[in-house]
Amino acid sequence: MSNAKPRREILAPAGSIEQLVAAVNNGCDSVYLGLDSFNARMKAPNFTVENIGQWIDYCHLFGVKVYVAINTSVKNNEFAKAVELLETVYLNNADGVIVTDLALMKIAARLPKPFDVVASTQLNAHDSFGAEFLQECGATTVVCARESSLDEIRDVASTGVNVECFIHGATCVCQSGQCLFSAMVGGNSGNRGLCAQPCRKLYSSNNGQSRGYLLSARDLCGLDTASQLNDIGVGTYKIEGRNRRAEYAGITSRVYRHLFDNEFKYDKCDLDDLAEMYNRSMSSLSYLDGDNNDIIAPNVQNHIGVKVGELKGRAFVAEKEIAKGDGLKVFDGNKEICGGVAQSNGMGSICADFGGVVRDGMQVRRTTSVKLCEEVQNAKRLLPVSIEFTAYPDCYAEIKARYNDIQIEFKSEFTVQKALKIPTTEQEIVEQLRKTGNSHYTITDIIVEKGDIFLAKSQINALRRQLFEILDKAIVESYDEQFSNRKNADDIIADIKNDLNNTKTANKSTTTNALAVTCYTKEQLQQAQGTCQYLIYKPQFINAQTITDAREYNAFVDLPAFSDNKYLYELMSKSSVGIVCHNVGHVELARKLNLLYIAGSGLNIYNDFIAEKFSDAKTFVYSLELTLSEIAEFTNQTGLVFVDGNITLMKLVHCPYKLNYKCNCSTCQAGKELTYTDELGNFFNIIRRKDGRCTFELQNGKKLSVISKLKNGGRFLIDYNAQIINHYLSLNKGIDDGYTETETYTKGRLFSKVN
Repeated sequence: MSNAKPRREILAPAGSIEQLVAAVNNGCDSVYLGLDSFNARMKAPNFTVENIGQWIDYCHLFGVKVYVAINTSVKNNEFAKAVELLETVYLNNADGVIVTDLALMKIAARLPKPFDVVASTQLNAHDSFGAEFLQECGATTVVCARESSLDEIRDVASTGVNVECFIHGATCVCQSGQCLFSAMVGGNSGNRGLCAQPCRKLYSSNNGQSRGYLLSARDLCGLDTASQLNDIGVGTYKIEGRNRRAEYAGITSRVYRHLFDNEFKYDKCDLDDLAEMYNRSMSSLSYLDGDNNDIIAPNVQNHIGVKVGELKGRAFVAEKEIAKGDGLKVFDGNKEICGGVAQSNGMGSICADFGGVVRDGMQVRRTTSVKLCEEVQNAKRLLPVSIEFTAYPDCYAEIKARYNDIQIEFKSEFTVQKALKIPTTEQEIVEQLRKTGNSHYTITDIIVEKGDIFLAKSQINALRRQLFEILDKAIVESYDEQFSNRKNADDIIADIKNDLNNTKTANKSTTTNALAVTCYTKEQLQQAQGTCQYLIYKPQFINAQTITDAREYNAFVDLPAFSDNKYLYELMSKSSVGIVCHNVGHVELARKLNLLYIAGSGLNIYNDFIAEKFSDAKTFVYSLELTLSEIAEFTNQTGLVFVDGNITLMKLVHCPYKLNYKCNCSTCQAGKELTYTDELGNFFNIIRRKDGRCTFELQNGKKLSVISKLKNGGRFLIDYNAQIINHYLSLNKGIDDGYTETETYTKGRLFSKVN
């Protein structure tokens, strides 16, 4: 048995140059970053094609890996540019790429190794089914869905893939990769890196008791759970936060470096440092224990820091050491009142400038620590170097230097002058060579051999600078030796591009009009039978009875996106039925059991190349974020366009009923109606789904309808409504029956592009 330690890679955010430098200097093992296109944090400063090589070299100098995120949904007319960006990243010696687009993943997997292909959390792998599918697509690392429990992560690890999990930072209330909220309400797609975070707003529920940030998830803090993740086989520990300040990347890297280096033991000051840097009511468990019902922080929207004292007059009594300039917030209970800045140092009575009406007894919390920020900014990751310096009269000075196994040597461009008066001493040479200044080197040992010589300080300093430049290059070249085969990858890249063109041509299809209808009850199945080409059954409960009902009417069962796939495997292996797949695990389930399947909207099919990955499906659903014009650009026209019915904006793994009704499973209130209403009066319905467990959908209060706009037939997907079924049947026969929608509706994004 090997005694090698398991991989424990701290992966830090690098949304900017400043973040990258802070993360590297404070102890991370790797960073992930994006360029100015195709990355899921487009609001971060990011990097460019022009400077990415420079910063990859910087990281490799310290042995830090670089993963580049090309992890957004890609439209057909953008795909060639995404491939070019992948090529740029590869040829600049990035260690790996993080991808969401399955076609792009396949392409990345064809590039000569080593090159880590990381399946983004947006692909929602939460068990072995999803992990196996992604490995078949070429993934070498799978980022587990943030909603995954320890048992589910263990299941992913059992497939042998490297497992990556989020260890710290913001969590999304919506199931990974299944959120349409921002795209639908404002046109800024989270799947394309521009989420406007409507989940962080105030909502009220119809039970009359709950009002607050009902969709705002707590931040994750993994200090208490990292050892459990390690024990079940997690290799990479990801810190969320590319949109946060540079010091955040530094302090999280520092704290988790300390945690791993000390075998998962940490000090209270570590927790305080994390909380002061950013803290939206941190949770140590999130979903990991399987009880995912304490993830919402209804009283919290933004950073709350840590308590440092209470107000007394216009000052406050500080319980912790305060520095002038510290950022503060005042709270009255759970309610944030205002912000402020400390005007003096120390403990006890501290003067502060607060920007609101405050009163004695209110809590003061520090949200920015001057001292902590300075510690992070001043941290340096130093490389230890030993030097041998030789100089004799009328000869070139010679320098040898060693860093680990890397040794360099070079000679001066000038010959050394014989001392005419006072010779340069050994001590003077040593003193100049040790002046490393702002460099990233520390000199551990210097051996000087010299004759009776004179060297000006400026000459020694110039040699030292030259030494560091040569050593920088040698260290990076040594790291990059593993990528030497990339120089000869031109033919492979050309083949990939040629295959893409062939795929596009092969996907050209002639198709006939079709109608697919989603039914929610057995009665609707009875009435819709025989009216459409594809009958879909979306029951609240998926059990033996509903499977039997679906079989009776030859319907495809619509699966909850965060399904219990082991439960479904056992259920469906006894009674085969067609299914609608909303994540990659579903597709693997269908293929294992040889089930007919429809590639559903949850797979977010954005381009022809993704559609081709589901060529064995009976049909597929185009992404709900695409316009009709963008869908018309597909060469594959055999898919379905969702044109009428309920729009699911979010898929939730926590229980909103427990949050709002303070119930538990034994006193379940999920039979009651539950709606959320925002401050503008828009309302959203909560719908329960259940297979082996309960999950929930947040549906838009307004249905989707484009009846007033569509005058020609096509391949349509609609929710059950007898009149609307008849309308689309007529339309597909070339007859416009003049039917109009009487309900309040939205046209979704079918006529308005998402950003």
